[in-house]
Amino acid sequence: MEPDELPREVVQIGGVIHRSGYFSWGVPPLWVVVVPCLTGFLSPMVYYWEWVPRLFDWDLVTPFVVLILASPLLYFAPKPVGRSPELIAGTNVGMFLAFWPQLFFFVWFIVVILYWIFQSMFVWKYKYPAFRIGTWIGLGAVSGLFVGGFVFFI
Repeated sequence: MEPDELPREVVQIGGVIHRSGYFSWGVPPLWVVVVPCLTGFLSPMVYYWEWVPRLFDWDLVTPFVVLILASPLLYFAPKPVGRSPELIAGTNVGMFLAFWPQLFFFVWFIVVILYWIFQSMFVWKYKYPAFRIGTWIGLGAVSGLFVGGFVFFI
């Protein structure tokens, strides 16, 4: 069912269409794209405090752990997407799938960033469960982490 065919009160709830656990936006959501990417971009700044350890002798592991520890804050995301443990679980799965292959495949960050940009153009148009929206948010956070790693470490 298209957004135009739904009753008006369903479409107007914060620009988010909610039907039986699936979410679709009537307009492109800015917060789902900007906040995770900006959080990931700024996470390498933890090294500006000298007491922060570098885990596993790789510069991006500690900021990644910071992102994992910050993911429960998605519980407070705007309704009706927020307050969903599935959203947080999807975010963590998305971050792990986007981050760990970088250890073995050096150019993995290019795949992650391009895939996240591609998904950002289309995910908001379709109805997806909270877990899938979470994976999109996780990809955005790790994309920001990779770009922030280039900016702050080079």
